[in-house]
Amino acid sequence: MPMRSIHHRLFVAALVALAVTALPSCGGGSDSSGGGSSTVATFTPDTPTPPAASIVMLAGSSSGAAVNVRIAVTGVDDFLGAAFRVNYDANALFFNAMDDSGSLLRQGGVGNNNLFFEANQSSVVGQVIVTATRLDPTTAPGVDVGATADLVVLNFSARRAIAGGDAGGLLAFDASRDVQVCATPLTCASAVLTWSGGAVTAH
Repeated sequence: MPMRSIHHRLFVAALVALAVTALPSCGGGSDSSGGGSSTVATFTPDTPTPPAASIVMLAGSSSGAAVNVRIAVTGVDDFLGAAFRVNYDANALFFNAMDDSGSLLRQGGVGNNNLFFEANQSSVVGQVIVTATRLDPTTAPGVDVGATADLVVLNFSARRAIAGGDAGGLLAFDASRDVQVCATPLTCASAVLTWSGGAVTAH
């Protein structure tokens, strides 16, 4: 088997290994209602000004009980992809969907055949597993990310009122996570980054 093909398979396996317990469902449960039509949700990041070498959650747009949470990367050279889990309180929040249309991985016109995006509900209630990566660094190498750029955007809805300081609104990255950087196609490695979440409030 050619070296390129072997490397490709090993790289993809390393990132998607975090998703082995994923279920086919893409939502956070069977019912996204509960916030009510008059509910207004907002997201407040723990780190609104991200430092270099970080992946953080930032506020995106919101509409009623639904709020977009940007998964943003800052100051990472040769960024090829990431796999991570986001923990939340399923009694207070519902995971709706992921949007990858504005992903930094699409820079340079990389086609869908060399990209992999997936967000699935974990077997753990209140946990979503996200994978976002370029598939073959020999044809689409890592991206030099300077200024803060979105990797993906996650959409959640509030099921109930969530006051400031209510633990039900917390969104946090699980310790099970990985980022791959590739200086050259055959020198990919895991990157040590700072990770930071935030909290949803709903009134």
